[in-house]
Amino acid sequence: MVKKWQVLTTEALEPAMNMAIDEALIAFVGRGEIAPTLRFYSWEPRGLSVGHFQRATRDIDRKRIEELGIPIVRRMTGGRAVLHADELTYSVVIQEATEGLPRTVIESYRLLTEGIRKGYHHLGIPVEFSVPMTEEEKEELRKPKSAVCFDAASYYELAVGKRKVAGSAQVRHQGVVLQHGSVPLSVDEGELFDCFLYEDETMRQRMKSRFAGKAVALNELAGREVSFEEVRDAFTRGFEDALQLEFVPLEFNERQWQEIEQLAEKYRSDEWNWKR
Repeated sequence: MVKKWQVLTTEALEPAMNMAIDEALIAFVGRGEIAPTLRFYSWEPRGLSVGHFQRATRDIDRKRIEELGIPIVRRMTGGRAVLHADELTYSVVIQEATEGLPRTVIESYRLLTEGIRKGYHHLGIPVEFSVPMTEEEKEELRKPKSAVCFDAASYYELAVGKRKVAGSAQVRHQGVVLQHGSVPLSVDEGELFDCFLYEDETMRQRMKSRFAGKAVALNELAGREVSFEEVRDAFTRGFEDALQLEFVPLEFNERQWQEIEQLAEKYRSDEWNWKR
């Protein structure tokens, strides 16, 4: 049976508004105002998001990101920092009690990420799930060497070979699952590694060279420049295929936009973003 979800593409927005919309979607879906929703978005200006429990004061070079004009925002989800620049970001918001959604985080993560995997296949890119197999890979998950999200693949991340192609994270709040993720079209490694604090320059260069073999952007995989719209359309088809969905467009009403604006104030505040 085909299920009806809603789909939303928002214009390029500041980091605080992007995270406010994702949090607001949890409330809207939880209250039954809207159906499960797939959202696509981008960032203007580019922004650095840090995981909910990440110690930004320890990991992030605040002076440098301010010089570069890169705002920071703390996500509701866990994980490590992501520089959102030339990319497509997606989010999926669905009630925990939805029939067919696995109750465990790892298995529900795998199911929801299947839409992205099939989307890559529609683009002609044979990405597959990455499952850490060796003790070294498992230890790296327990004790990451870097504050950078794309430095290592975790359970059911998407990869080509050993190189990670997308970074996603999930949280459950008020009976609702939010999963969102970053799909880089290109990566400026120099700027990315300027955002973090290191013991010394040698360590910075070591982390940068290590990263080069562990992550790859979509344009490099495709051998051409791929547009946001092309990726969005492929991923929409991927979710339709993976979960047997039919999408209808979502538009927020005035009251919902007011709720989003109120949440954005939290995501603009130092109290929230630098609380750790």
